Amino acid sequence: MRYQDKIKIQRRRRRKFFWLLVAASVCALLYQEQVAVLYVISTLAICALMIVVVFWNLEIRDAEMQAASIRESAAEISTNSRELSRRERRVG
Repeated sequence: MRYQDKIKIQRRRRRKFFWLLVAASVCALLYQEQVAVLYVISTLAICALMIVVVFWNLEIRDAEMQAASIRESAAEISTNSRELSRRERRVG
């Protein structure tokens, strides 16, 4: 087994353990009727998720803006080259 495969397996195990720990914590808080703590934790989790989505959307928007800029530049270059070829025909 390759070293990278071992690392992937370890990461999966850690992830599973983490989610198992989270689920156990939530169950323990529910059992102890600590709804206020769960409310705060869920609010913070939603805020973190929204921040991730915002930055993800910013990356997509930047990529779209860059693509649009490249298309505009390409159109401008092709327009300029057509005008130059027309001028050369008139002069020549």
